[in-house]
Amino acid sequence: MLATKTCEKEEVMNTLCEMGLDQIARWIRVLPEDRWENMFVATWPTLAKKCGVYR
Repeated sequence: MLATKTCEKEEVMNTLCEMGLDQIARWIRVLPEDRWENMFVATWPTLAKKCGVYR
């Protein structure tokens, strides 16, 4: 399951980079594996939804 989370995290970071949001992608990269989704959704809920992250 950790591999799936990492893969999803990489996909989100790639999507953000494609959108020109490299700073946010770098922020996500340094977040803990077990908390990055919740922190992303809490900070940028609309952007998280556009990246396919729902919580």
